[in-house]
Amino acid sequence: MGEIKVASCTVAELFSERIICSDNTEILGILEVPEYQRPYVWTKKEINKLLSDIKEHNCQVDKRLSYYLGSIILHKHEDILSIIDGQQRLTTLAIIQHIIDKNKAPVVPRVKYASPLTIEHIKNNHNHLKDCEGDWKNHIDFENINVTLVITDNEDDAYTFFETQNTGGVRLSGVDIIKAHHLREISGNCSRSEQYAITWEKQRDIDAVIKLLLKARRWNILNWTYVPSERDEKGIKQSIIKDFSEDTLHNSKKAAYNQIILKNDYSLIKISQYKFSIRQPIANGENFIDYLDQFSNLYQRLFKSTSNSDSEIHPEYYTFKESIVDVIDGTLFLKELYEITILCYVSKFGLDNLLEASLWIFRYTYSLRISSRKTVRENSVPAFLRDNHFVIDVILSSFNHEQLVSQLKLFSYEFNAENAGGNTVKARFINRVKTYFNTGESIITNFDELLKTGIDNKLNEGQNGK
Repeated sequence: MGEIKVASCTVAELFSERIICSDNTEILGILEVPEYQRPYVWTKKEINKLLSDIKEHNCQVDKRLSYYLGSIILHKHEDILSIIDGQQRLTTLAIIQHIIDKNKAPVVPRVKYASPLTIEHIKNNHNHLKDCEGDWKNHIDFENINVTLVITDNEDDAYTFFETQNTGGVRLSGVDIIKAHHLREISGNCSRSEQYAITWEKQRDIDAVIKLLLKARRWNILNWTYVPSERDEKGIKQSIIKDFSEDTLHNSKKAAYNQIILKNDYSLIKISQYKFSIRQPIANGENFIDYLDQFSNLYQRLFKSTSNSDSEIHPEYYTFKESIVDVIDGTLFLKELYEITILCYVSKFGLDNLLEASLWIFRYTYSLRISSRKTVRENSVPAFLRDNHFVIDVILSSFNHEQLVSQLKLFSYEFNAENAGGNTVKARFINRVKTYFNTGESIITNFDELLKTGIDNKLNEGQNGK
């Protein structure tokens, strides 16, 4: 463990870059926000709460007593003091300082922000603070706002505090922590660190992608691992940190694992255009970010694009998705299972036969809606997987698309007629399926036979996909 110093000082002293520690030693350093930090995400809500707290303190407490802002965690290296925890509060106060002293640029942060989200929030919050300046200006005195500083010369120690303490108002998510972990691994190379920081920030729906990957990796027939409920935010956070930070490979070379086949002359040909396998070992730093970037981009192509927006994907795939899968209506957890299995399929076999695979995967994953008498609960999905041959493992263990489809066609289930009539969630789902596949039947007890025929007809219409 490196040397850790503690100091109590005012925000004015912190911004002056001269700190006196509890042992009377002096620390000089320029404050900065590392490239791998999460974006500045405070909104009006957090800012108004801070201003209200300071104003209330000044009105109710002896003004000789400082307002306590909380603790700030800093990593000192050379003449730099990197803000490991406290960016949200200090950036907000820097905006306030800029408004108070318009002739002086903000003292913090001194680094360029690459994140468009950060820049957007700084602009919005600057405008908000300007608009309500009369409400707070007489209550803000940086000489009367106190902080506790934890300063370490060891980056790992700083992040131990960072990951366990969090005092900044907007709690760190598991994704925030793994981002800092992996970008920190490549922080020694400034240009590469900045490149990967930008790569991370460009990814959309990253929380959703991480959760899909977590389940795809943990719902494994050979090494089944419990996934906490979505309602257990702390449990989900801890699982994300464990699987994508603590258990990733240290001091390991980058590697991508995917299936290859031999042609007739025994030359190699890759079966998918995608490098990474969904359950492969992941090394810290660049390897993890490249892995996540692949699945983040796939997620956008497969689940966020619309009809005719991707020339490599049969347009009927999107029509089906929009007509059935995107209409949640009691099937949220089944939609998530469907998305996991499609990600697994495409990462292994590519896009060529996606339409056919998606329809047969739909029949498998959504059979739980038909075989259950009531709404499908969150805990019903892992139980269904354990009892029905683990479709994820079937996909990942199949040698080619044709073998997989044959296995999916062998799957059978019992139709449950309870709550299948009237205007129930189940009945509405059945009617949507019948409409899309044009079964032309009102009898629901032979639902699966009609569905299989409907799938074959759709594929014939679409010339067996792209």
